Amino acid sequence: MDVGPLLVSTHNRSKEDLAMHKWIFVAVSMLVSGNAFAAASSASPVAGARLAPAELATWPRMRATDFGCMLEKRFGVQDQKFGCAADFDRIDWGDGCHADGNYYAGPELPARVAKTLPAPIKSVDMAWEHGEAQYVRIKFDPGTSKREIEVLMGLDAERRPANVMNLTITECTNDKNCTPNLFMLGFDHMGPGDFECDTVPAKNKR
Repeated sequence: MDVGPLLVSTHNRSKEDLAMHKWIFVAVSMLVSGNAFAAASSASPVAGARLAPAELATWPRMRATDFGCMLEKRFGVQDQKFGCAADFDRIDWGDGCHADGNYYAGPELPARVAKTLPAPIKSVDMAWEHGEAQYVRIKFDPGTSKREIEVLMGLDAERRPANVMNLTITECTNDKNCTPNLFMLGFDHMGPGDFECDTVPAKNKR
């Protein structure tokens, strides 16, 4: 019996199998390396991300979903309700006649993100109404002057950003109980009194 052709065929298949396994190994290695590189690339901006004082002036009137998406993209903050996947126009933001629902809902500024702001900024707090930032208040270290606040925040003493309805800087002089702060109002608060909720027909009330 002549086994020569069979041996040759088996030998050739072994070479083909080896080449195939080698190709699969290389492809998998490239895929793993690519995923690792992508993960590192996406993690790097988050790791080194910082807030700039001047950008806080853009927050009044900002949509909650835009703010949440910014936190997600730059700082890796995952928020299912206000993250990048949220659709502002599909959210029921409620109304000012009822304290429940989403009327006053909005994302919080995480402490670890606020800490990326330089001194003399101590803290930042925001209020939300109907899906937009109603105001932003920034507190500073004791002794911070009005001029220092203006320079740090990139504000002009004669002009205010177009998205800011009113801007107030509280400067403390020889008052240990006072905290220097910057208050930026996006729009006036609208509550039950402003909407004349008591005049709504009873059948339309919840």
